Amino acid sequence: MSSQLKLDESKQTLKCSQRHEGTVFIALDDIFSLNDNLRDSNFENTFNKSMKSKGMLNPILLSTEEGFKTHTHPFDRRPQPKDTGKLYRCMIGNNRYRYAQQNGYTHIEALVIDDYAELKRKHRETFLEPRKM
Repeated sequence: MSSQLKLDESKQTLKCSQRHEGTVFIALDDIFSLNDNLRDSNFENTFNKSMKSKGMLNPILLSTEEGFKTHTHPFDRRPQPKDTGKLYRCMIGNNRYRYAQQNGYTHIEALVIDDYAELKRKHRETFLEPRKM
């Protein structure tokens, strides 16, 4: 059974407020997220306040495991494991993914993109400066 839900079938889904064509709801358990961020308490406080007051503005950007291996891996220059055992890799939105995990969500709204150029375009389109959260 696919982890993508066509409809929000769970109250545990972290949804975004900005509409983007093609979003799907993905089980958090099916996503690999590389959590190598340095602890920055100022950023975390700003981020958590924004999530509580405004919610998630844009979907996270994922690549399928196969798509990552064949197309999108150059996008993420950080050292990555060869195999994750998951269906998806979080390319953009690791903080939102972690927030969803820590706050009892089971699914998150995402765009699944396996094309390198499209991933770069969507990243530019959805990027928010931390001070504008």
